[in-house]
This record gives sequence, structure tokens and C-alpha cells, in this order.
Amino acid sequence: MRTRMREAIRFPTLTENRSIRLSSISEYTGRSHFEPWQKILAGTHDFTNMAGIFTPLVYVEVETTDTPCDPSAKVEVRGESWLARSLDASGAVRHLVRDGLHTVLDPGGVVLGRARMLNVFTRYDPEPARRRVTVLPPELGLGPYPSRVTEVPGIEALVDLSRKPDFAESQAHVWHYGQTDPNRHVNGMAYLSVMEEYVADLLHASGHDLGRLFASRARIVYRKPCFRGEEFRRAAWFRSEAPLTLAGVFFKAGDSPEGLPAVAIELTMSRHGE
Repeated sequence: MRTRMREAIRFPTLTENRSIRLSSISEYTGRSHFEPWQKILAGTHDFTNMAGIFTPLVYVEVETTDTPCDPSAKVEVRGESWLARSLDASGAVRHLVRDGLHTVLDPGGVVLGRARMLNVFTRYDPEPARRRVTVLPPELGLGPYPSRVTEVPGIEALVDLSRKPDFAESQAHVWHYGQTDPNRHVNGMAYLSVMEEYVADLLHASGHDLGRLFASRARIVYRKPCFRGEEFRRAAWFRSEAPLTLAGVFFKAGDSPEGLPAVAIELTMSRHGE
């Protein structure tokens, strides 16, 4: 499925350079990714009773080019999305997913940002095995499962948890109401904003010049949602020096530090003008 949409530039999404900030890229790509599929999948999800099949985000990549744009102009968003399946070690279907690539361009065709958004088909159920959807709903008329095969990145794709973190918080923080969305949990980009702040403080304390560095790319794995009023702690690891890349995680308060985090984020830093 291909989409082409125009979006008004929203002033609060811009940096002092008039480029789209990293955590705001999804505000421009979201309609391209979600709107067409909402029409197709509307009959499979009961929002009122939280029943049926739904497709939460489990993996996101966002990138900003730090290119200035005209706040009075409109950007064009070109998207392509498709259904796919991931396989387990035996070759059986593990997940059904919808995957999308979206590019944000200025009126002259200059790329301002990109996003990849991957959603997994699931259903509301306290039992993990019953939550998994391995066959497409027959009412879609698309057959039992898609022909494409893909990988669904997990926490281990971003973080080597066997390594001791280079940084770890001892003080807990709390998610608040202003960070939630209508899905009744913390918004996906709130994790990115909060991790950007943490990484900026860590880099500054390590002697890096945050007047020149900025977060240009993020990869995010959502393992389980967080909710307002819940406490969390962060930890981070250096991933590479060229480009400077760090990976960070959010642990829910009460979760074992040796267990899996709720969310993992890999941040790639760039220098302005390079």
C-alpha cells in the first residue's frame, strides 16, 4: 500500500535550526502509517470494550536530517506499508505484522526525516499464548497469512544485557498524565524524549559538546507499556564511537535489574553541519 500526503508544519515540532526534531518525526509520518490501515482493520477492533484484534507498535526507527524547513510551507509524506509474518526457529508463524516506511520531504523534494514503523497483530488477553495472532482475520479477505517474511527486532537487537551498564540510575522517576495518549499508556515518543534528556546529561558530564551534538536517529523496541504513576529507572551503554551511539533502557520499578526492560532505545548522535 502506497500513500502520499501533505502535512502542515507545526511550529512546536521544530528546533532552533527550523529542522524537525527527532521525537516529532512520527507526528508527520503517523497519518501515512495508521490512517489507511485503520479503515481496513476497523471491524476487527472494539475500542469501547477493548476487545478483538489490534496492532500496537513494537518497533520504530526515526531519523531527522537536521535540514531547515519553511514553517509556513507544507511537507509531503510518502509512505509504503505491507503485511508480513515473522517465523520462529521451527519455521512456524510467530507474529503477523504490518510494516511501513515513510519519508518526509520539503516542497523541493529535500528529505527532512524518515520513519519505519512496525506493528504486531495481537488480541486482548491476560494469557500470552492466547494474545498471539498467527492467522489473519477471515473478514479481511487477505488469506491466512501474508507472503512476505520479516524479522521483528527484540530488546537484544539494541542492547547486550549481559554487559554491565556504563550508566545506571539509582533514583526512580515517575511517568505522569501529560506523557500518556488515548491508548491509555505512556506515548511511544515520550520514551524517546525522556531518553534523549538522559543521554544528553550523560554526554555532557562525560565532556561532550552538546552545542554541536544532536540525536539524529533512534531505534526503539517496545516490549511492554508503562502507565502514569509508575516509577522507572534508566540505564545506558556506549555502543560505538563513530558514529557516537548509545543504547538505553527503561526498567519499571520493582522489576529485576537482571530481567528484560520495558523499552529499549538506541540513539545515534551527529554533529551539526556534517
